[in-house]
Amino acid sequence: MTEPDIEPQDTIRLEDYLRIAWSRAWIIILAVLIVGIMSFVVSMRTAPRYSATAELVYEKSRMDTAVFGYEILRYEYDRPRTIETAIAAINRSESIAEAVRAQIASTKEPAELSGMVSAKANADADLVSVLAVSSDPQEAAEVANAFADQFIIYRRNMARSVVADARDLIKDQLDGLSGEEADTAYRLLLQEKNESLRILEAMQDGDFRLIRRAEAPGAPFTPQTKRNLILALVVGLVLGVGLAFLTEYLDKHIKDEKTLERVSGLPVLASVPTVGGRWRRSRKSRRTSAAVGFEGAGSVLLESFRTLRSSLQYFDVEGDLRALVVTSALSQEGKTVTTVNLAISLALSGKRVILLDADLRRSMVHEYLSLENKVGLSSVLAGRSSVSSALQLVLMDDFIPPNTRKDRDGESDRPVLRKNLYCMTSGPLPPNPAELLGSARMGHVMSELKQMADYLLIDTPPLLPVSDALTLAAHADAVIVTARLYSTTREEMEEVRNLLDRTGVRAIGVVAGGVKPKGTYYGRHGHQYGYSS
Repeated sequence: MTEPDIEPQDTIRLEDYLRIAWSRAWIIILAVLIVGIMSFVVSMRTAPRYSATAELVYEKSRMDTAVFGYEILRYEYDRPRTIETAIAAINRSESIAEAVRAQIASTKEPAELSGMVSAKANADADLVSVLAVSSDPQEAAEVANAFADQFIIYRRNMARSVVADARDLIKDQLDGLSGEEADTAYRLLLQEKNESLRILEAMQDGDFRLIRRAEAPGAPFTPQTKRNLILALVVGLVLGVGLAFLTEYLDKHIKDEKTLERVSGLPVLASVPTVGGRWRRSRKSRRTSAAVGFEGAGSVLLESFRTLRSSLQYFDVEGDLRALVVTSALSQEGKTVTTVNLAISLALSGKRVILLDADLRRSMVHEYLSLENKVGLSSVLAGRSSVSSALQLVLMDDFIPPNTRKDRDGESDRPVLRKNLYCMTSGPLPPNPAELLGSARMGHVMSELKQMADYLLIDTPPLLPVSDALTLAAHADAVIVTARLYSTTREEMEEVRNLLDRTGVRAIGVVAGGVKPKGTYYGRHGHQYGYSS
């Protein structure tokens, strides 16, 4: 069975948000650049538009009272309704648009001129603003002023029309008087009122007055490139952050040790950082891309495996942790490199170690260690070789630089012990690996190897595709799972966890590979203790 689960930590901290934003910074930058460039291109391709505004003020006409001392006509004035009617007339009156066209001698149709203008009221005063928009600043001012002028004329004509209607009514009354009534005072009164209305009609100038004429603007109101760019940067930033967190949510890969512990339910025994280029360990080696071997006594990689080696001691209190299966969810997650480097690290500490390549489907250990593979585990299981004759001595000098060839991890100047790391390679790959690994002979081989060394490390196929690792785990003392950050997914690790729980296999922890060194931490301290209990 697996060791006690790590308690889930679901609290999201500020540093988690910052980590997500930093890891997805390219998305944020790309979004800002795309939105910013699009805004700039649109602004550059947009034709400049100019706006000019003329202002009118509403004033109730008191001409009759001012001239005659009393109201000749009684009007029902409703200021909001009057202003609302005025706005509608400016925006939609075809007659006003026709008059504007004639005033400025424009070639545009009345409907097109009306489309250039919009009128709106000022809620705090009896003001009406007439706004005209055009690609020509002079035309914008000219059209705004013309609409204001023609609207004043329109309202003046309306007022005069009301007075004229009143005069017509009085004239009809005069014409209808009989001969006797023609000499009466009533006739004189009607004639007096008619004359007053004639004078009032001539004096009517409407109830709106122009208080500010429109002037040609010096700069367009659109496009406002600077404002658009600032807005685009803000929108791009918000969009980029949103996409970054959406991508993070949809990305099922495990990216940190905390998540790995939570999903696997296992403690992280060690964090193996991603290292750069390394020295070529041997001319005979056919593989130099994998980080097998160590650069020196203080190398980042070596310190990580010292941490792993130390973590194993916490689980080996009774000295029964001798045969360890190292596996992973899928291939390409560092299990073989982890197995080889752990074997080298244990051997450097003076332990007698046997490395068993039990991956009879895709063996790699012999390539990493530059060993022959003509005879190996498959040969032993097939009865063509004995256990002892299938073991090969691994030359430690091939995996550390000459200036660090000291025993006990560089703690003294004595030569490295040359006979404490042996390897049994896979041998020729058989057609029936599952049957061979599940045979009784396999159990006997592992028992014999355990008696010959302090540690038996077994490299196996990955857990999820085939059952070989579980078969071998039945003969081992514990299982170590490897996972590569940014490669292993949460679903895969959950499957591994469920599989180990169902089969009752003892898994003691997980090794996190592909860890990105954080600043100068690795350089100052040499390693990161990733073990937790």
